[in-house]
Amino acid sequence: MEYQEHFGRKFYKDSKTGYWISTDYPRIRAHRWVWNNIHGMIPKGYHIHHRNENKSDNHIGNLELIHGHRHLLLHMTEERKEKARKWAEKIRPLTKAWHSSEKGRTWHKLHGIEAWEKKKFIKKNCNLCRKEFSTKTYHQEFCSNRCKSKFRRDSGIDNVQINCEKCGILFSINKYYKQRFCSKSCAHKRKKIND
Repeated sequence: MEYQEHFGRKFYKDSKTGYWISTDYPRIRAHRWVWNNIHGMIPKGYHIHHRNENKSDNHIGNLELIHGHRHLLLHMTEERKEKARKWAEKIRPLTKAWHSSEKGRTWHKLHGIEAWEKKKFIKKNCNLCRKEFSTKTYHQEFCSNRCKSKFRRDSGIDNVQINCEKCGILFSINKYYKQRFCSKSCAHKRKKIND
């Protein structure tokens, strides 16, 4: 059997993938081992790419750190795209059936609870009152519904244009308010007419 040696470890060629894998544990591919020894740990979400696409050439000059998404795109040939499309067509109905089954719904429910419990609290400052608060959701911007509602009222994000029922003038009002008149004067005049 043919071997490669890099930084004190021995590697053999995997006949299925073409990658060189360490003979000892924990298993690691040669190109990743070489990169780790020269540049340090590979950041999460990144891959080590063989520039000349020869998996046996594990010298540092042939290795490049690139984002995983870009790496997959580089190797996505038309043949692989077609294979992936056919595989997706085959498994899509099976996954849909499983996710809608009792077992699938139970798994999702338990997974959701577990994921929520594992989430860590983060400290944020309210966008309105600037008070510090703790939350598990990164997108929460306000410490309370009261602050959120006041912010929306003050910003006018929920405002709509309506016509005064007395004088017909167009005026701006929060869509959640029940106000029908542009002013107290118009509301009072309308009340007098109805009396």
